Amino acid sequence: MLVTTGCLAERRLLVETTPPGARVELDWEPVGHTPLELVIHHEGKRRLLVSLDGYEPVLRDIEFESAWQNSFPFDVFTELLNPLPEDDVMTVKLQLSPRRSAAAADLSPVLERAEMLRRAGPSGPSEATKERP
Repeated sequence: MLVTTGCLAERRLLVETTPPGARVELDWEPVGHTPLELVIHHEGKRRLLVSLDGYEPVLRDIEFESAWQNSFPFDVFTELLNPLPEDDVMTVKLQLSPRRSAAAADLSPVLERAEMLRRAGPSGPSEATKERP
């Protein structure tokens, strides 16, 4: 008598970035560089951090949910009835944005506030507002 037994489907995470080569951390642990494929052993919320020199880092919360067919007692029947289950694949595609330099940022509000505080003197900004016409 031939008895077939199934194997559990894998949870996999695919991370792709444009441009490729970004460093990937999962729950603050380095796991590789993009393009990257990982096997996830536990369901639940995970924190994904993708970073590349010269680009803004991207932080995402992702969640792997448990499928009904993987919970007891259903898993016993689904493994016997479907010996070749499909993997649960989550694909994360990210377009990384170039990092803005401090010179490129609009600093005029900061400079105006700094000038107001400079004019205010030791007593604070209320003195500076009285001096203005």
